[in-house]
Amino acid sequence: MFFGRFFALFVIAALLDGCTCCAYLNHMFNAERLYDEATELRTARLDSVPDETQSYPGSEESQKYEKIIEKGSRVLERFPKNKTRTAEAVFLIAESYRHKAEWAKAITKYDEYERYFADFDSMRAVEYQRAYCLYRNQEYNISRFALEPVVASKDHPYYFQGLNLLSLLDEKSEAPEQAIASLEAVLADTSGTPYMKGKAHFRLAGLYFKMEEWEKAHLHYNAKEIKNLNDRERQNAGEQSAECLVNQKKYLQAADEFKELYKVEEFENKRPFYLVRIGEVTLLAGRNADAFVIFNKVNTENPRTEYSSRCYFNMGDYEQTKTMDYELAMAYYDSSYIARSISEYGRKSRERRNALRNLVSMRDRNNEVLARNKDTIPDMSKFFNTEFMIAELFLLKLSEADSAVARLTKVIENSPDTASVMRASYARAFVYDEFLHDPDTAEELYKEIIEKFPNTDYAKQAQANLGMRVTMKTREDEARERYMQAESLWTVASEMPVSKMELVDTAYATAFNAFDSLYRDYPQTQSGIQALYMKAVYFQMNPNRLDSAVAIYRQLRDKHGATPWGKRAVFLLNMRNTMSDDELERLRKRTAQNIENLEKKSARYYEELNAKPEEKKSEIVSKEDEILENTYNSMYDFE
Repeated sequence: MFFGRFFALFVIAALLDGCTCCAYLNHMFNAERLYDEATELRTARLDSVPDETQSYPGSEESQKYEKIIEKGSRVLERFPKNKTRTAEAVFLIAESYRHKAEWAKAITKYDEYERYFADFDSMRAVEYQRAYCLYRNQEYNISRFALEPVVASKDHPYYFQGLNLLSLLDEKSEAPEQAIASLEAVLADTSGTPYMKGKAHFRLAGLYFKMEEWEKAHLHYNAKEIKNLNDRERQNAGEQSAECLVNQKKYLQAADEFKELYKVEEFENKRPFYLVRIGEVTLLAGRNADAFVIFNKVNTENPRTEYSSRCYFNMGDYEQTKTMDYELAMAYYDSSYIARSISEYGRKSRERRNALRNLVSMRDRNNEVLARNKDTIPDMSKFFNTEFMIAELFLLKLSEADSAVARLTKVIENSPDTASVMRASYARAFVYDEFLHDPDTAEELYKEIIEKFPNTDYAKQAQANLGMRVTMKTREDEARERYMQAESLWTVASEMPVSKMELVDTAYATAFNAFDSLYRDYPQTQSGIQALYMKAVYFQMNPNRLDSAVAIYRQLRDKHGATPWGKRAVFLLNMRNTMSDDELERLRKRTAQNIENLEKKSARYYEELNAKPEEKKSEIVSKEDEILENTYNSMYDFE
C-alpha cells in the first residue's frame, strides 16, 4: 500500500518536471526560431544600404525582436534559478535590443550577463557587443574602456572587429592617425578574414579620402578584398576610386573607371549618373566633342530628368567659359531649366541665364559709349561703375573669378576716380585670396594697397587680412580720437561744483573750442558732425546765444539731415510751433474768460471768510445709539 502511494507521487513529480521542461523548450525554441527569421530580414536590409549605422529595422523585423524579448522574459520569470536557461535568455534579449537600436537597454542586459554569467560561452560576444552599443550610444570613453579585453589578445574571436571599432573611436576623437594605425593592424595580421580585411581597406580608403591623400585612398579602394563587401559598399568604393583620379587630374583614367562601373549589372540603376560623370571627366580632359556626344546621349535617353538638366548645364558652362559664346550658353541654360526646373542644376542655370543677360546688356552699353566717344568719355564714373558690376556678375553669379579679375584690372588701370580704383584694388586682392586661393599674389596686392592708399578703410582691412597689427588711421578714426578728447573736457566741466562758477565757464569754453576746431578740421566725418551738434548745445546753455544755437540746428538740418544729429536738430526746431492771428485772438478771449472766472471765485471766497461763524448745535444722542456705539464684544451679548 505504501509502495503504491510512493510510486504514484513519483510519477506525478516526473510528469510535473516534464511539463516544466517542455515549457522551457517551447519558449526557447520559439525565441530562437524568431531570432533566425529576424536575422534573415536584417541581412537583406543591410545588403541594400551602404552604411549599417544609417539603417534601422522595419516593422516586421521589430515585431520579431519584441516577441523574442517577451519569450526570454518568460524564461527569466519561470526559471530564475536555472543559470543555463537564464543565460541564454538574457543574451537573446540583449541581442534583440541591440538590433532594434535600443542601445541603453542592450547595454543594461549585457552588463547583467557579465555580472551573473561571466563563465558562459557567449561572454566573448558580450564583451564586443557591449563596447559597440556604448559607441553607438555616444559613450566613447566608456566604450574604449569596455573594448580593452577584446583587443588585448588576437585569440579573442572579435579581435579584428574590435580593432575596427577602435579605429571608429579614434576617428570620433579626431585622431585619424590612430584610426589608421588600428586598421593597418587588421591588414597586417595574416589571420584576419577576407571580409574583415575588405572592411579595413574600405575604412582606410575613406580616411585617406577625407585627408585628401588621393593616391593612398585610390590604392585601398582597389584592394582585392573589396570584392567581399556587399553591393552598395563595392559600388561606393568604385565611385570614390574614380573621384580620387579626378582629384589627381588623371581624367582619362577616371573616365575608364566610370565606364567599368557602367558595365556592372548590379549598378544598372546608376548608369545615367555614370554617363554624366564620364562626359564631365572627358570634358575636363579636353575632349570637348566626345563629351558633347555623351551629354547628348544622356539628354536623349533621359529627357526631363536631373541628369539631362546637369548635362545641359555643363554644355552651357563650356560655351560660357571657354568659347565665350554667351547666346549659345544662354540657350543651353534655358534647356537645363526646362529639363528639370526644380533640380539644383535647373536653378543654377536660371541664375546664370539671368546674369548673362544682364552682363551682355551692360557690356553692349559700355561698348556703345566707347564707340561714340573714342577720344573722351563724358561720364567716366558711370562707365566704370558698370565695369565693376560686370566683374561682380562674373564672380558671384557666373563663377568666373579670372574674368572678374580681368574686369577689375581694367577699372584699376583706366579709371581716374581714386575711390573706384581703391575699391577695385581691394576687390581684386580679395578674389585672389578667397576665390582663386592664391595667397602669395593676394599678399602682394594687399601690400600694394597699404602703400598706395594709406590711412583708408581699404588699407586697414588689408592689414587685418594679412594678420598684421592694424596701424592705419582714417580721417574718421582721427576725428573720433579728437572727439573723445573734447568729450572728456566737457565731462570735466559738467562735474565741477557750482561754487567755482568762473572755473566752470572756463572749462566749458575750453571744451567748446575743442569741438569747434574738430568740426573745422573734419567737417564731413561723423565725429565732426557730432561736434557741430555739441556747439549748438553749448550755445543753448547761454540764454543770450539762443540765436546762434538755432542757426547751427538749421545747418545740421539742411546739410546733415540724414545723421542722428541732423534728425535731432529737426526735432528741436519743430518744437517752436507757429500760430495764426485767428488762433491768437481765440486764445486771448479764452484767457480773459479764465481771468474773469478766477476773480468771481476769489470774491466769493473772501465774502465767506469775513462772515460770522454760526453756533454749532449740540447733537442729541439717543440711548439706543449709545448701545450701538458700545464695545466690540457687545455685538454678541444679546442678554
